[in-house]
Amino acid sequence: MRRIQTIEFKLSIMITIISTFIVQSTITKDGSIIEYLFGFPFGYLHIYQLNKSNSNLFVNLFNGNKGMNINVFELFINIVIIYFLLLLIKKIYINIRGTKSQ
Repeated sequence: MRRIQTIEFKLSIMITIISTFIVQSTITKDGSIIEYLFGFPFGYLHIYQLNKSNSNLFVNLFNGNKGMNINVFELFINIVIIYFLLLLIKKIYINIRGTKSQ
């Protein structure tokens, strides 16, 4: 079994967390509660509020939210997707660099 490459894995975790703060949320309204969904490519952090607020994560964390839900499975899927994308980019870069040196 192939060992997980730790630099790419740590970088994928960091990209997932930073993208949560950068990418705007998806807003849905179900009755009187407004749900903000954060995460890229799959939303894994749900914040529930009664009043409509800004769609940035930092504002919603400290602006009177009524509840939060972290979907660990979707967070893991986001990390895995970004991890494999980083491995693919690394493989393409090594192939391009190898063909230029010949």
